[in-house]
Amino acid sequence: MINLSIFFACNDNCGCNSGCNSGCNVKRIYVNTLTGITGPTGATGATGPAGPAGTGATGATGATGATGATGPTGPTGPTGATGPSVTGVTGPTGPTGIAGPTGITGPTGPTGVTGATGPTGVTGPTGITGPTGATGPDGESASVVVGTTDTGEPGTAAIVTNSGTDTNVVLDFVIPRGATGATGPTGPTGTAGATGVTGPTGVTGPTGATGATGATGATGATGPTGPEATITPAAAVADVESTPTPDEVGTTLNELLASLRAAGFLAT
Repeated sequence: MINLSIFFACNDNCGCNSGCNSGCNVKRIYVNTLTGITGPTGATGATGPAGPAGTGATGATGATGATGATGPTGPTGPTGATGPSVTGVTGPTGPTGIAGPTGITGPTGPTGVTGATGPTGVTGPTGITGPTGATGPDGESASVVVGTTDTGEPGTAAIVTNSGTDTNVVLDFVIPRGATGATGPTGPTGTAGATGVTGPTGVTGPTGATGATGATGATGATGPTGPEATITPAAAVADVESTPTPDEVGTTLNELLASLRAAGFLAT
């Protein structure tokens, strides 16, 4: 930082100040106050030895803040669409078991000779119709239900038996099973359904309060100060000996400022 004060020295009978006009007889331009800028900081001195470790007791570790409440669970994403259900092709029905042989039918006896037809007799008179007989009592209601159904061996005959009574019929069936058919080809595997979209993550609960900070240990000793910086003086500027014009005053002032910049006292 430079504090630069300039004043003009005039003749005793001029009676003017720094704002005097061209009629004054200016002898010199004086730099009243020139404070040099602070020189650049010297190189940092070597770091002094580390000060003794602080003896301050380490502060107790602050209590761990309470764990924030767990945020609510985000909603479950929608279930992915179910893949198409593909039913394997049904294998062909196995061939029907061979029916057992039918027993031999016994020989039919010879038909006797048909006798001659006799003459038709005379039709007799029609008899008197007798009176209608009394109505008989109602018969018992019969019921028919299915009893057991068993599976017989392939090739055997089907059997139906009545294990009940004539009025309460209970039909038991024995049905032979067919021979096992050949295994059909395996149907194609169904396409897996698309995975449902994952629901958004629930909101994170608030962070618990931070525990108190422990006390700071003592500061170590300060290292020695580095050497002072070297200051380079500015270039010399000649005094104004004659009576200058305003343009000459400006030129001289600009030369002075240029010298200060060259010396590093003013920023460029």
